[in-house]
Amino acid sequence: MTRPIHSKRAKRSAQGAPTAAAKSQFDDFLPYLITRLAYQLNGDLIEKLRHESINVTRWRILAVLAMGDGITINEIVDRAMMQQSALSRALMNMEEEEYVRRVPRRGDARYVEVFLTDEGRALFDSLNIVVRRRQQRLLKGFSAQERTAAFALIRRMSGNLTN
Repeated sequence: MTRPIHSKRAKRSAQGAPTAAAKSQFDDFLPYLITRLAYQLNGDLIEKLRHESINVTRWRILAVLAMGDGITINEIVDRAMMQQSALSRALMNMEEEEYVRRVPRRGDARYVEVFLTDEGRALFDSLNIVVRRRQQRLLKGFSAQERTAAFALIRRMSGNLTN
C-alpha cells in the first residue's frame, strides 16, 4: 500500500519546478523576495567581476573604500558586513595587486587605515557602471517619491532588525 506524499516534494510538478501554489507562498514571504531581488541584482555584477578576476568580497571592499577611504579594518568590517579574517586575506591580496594600500594611522599606530590606489579607484569605477545601470533598471518606472519611499522602507526594515 502506498502512502500519500506529505513532504516538500509534493509541492513540485512532475518536472521538479515549483507549482503555482508553492510560488504564491513565496510571493508573500518577504525574506525570500529580498534574497531573490539581491540575487537578480548581483547577476550582472558577478559576471563583470569574473571578467575582472575579482570576487564579491573584493567588490564590497572596493565599494566601501570608494565611499570614503582612509578607514580602519573595523570600519570596513562593519560597512561591508564581513568577517575580519576574510577581510584581512582579501586586503593582503588586493594590496599585492596594488588596488589598496594600508597605512598606520598618524598618532596611533595601533590602527591601520586603508586607501584605494588609483588602480583600485579605476577598477571600482568600471564596475560601478554595471551596478548603477542595474539600479536604474530596478527603479524603472518609479516616480521620485516612490524611489524615496522604497529607500526609506528598506532602511526602516533594516533598522527594525538591528534594534
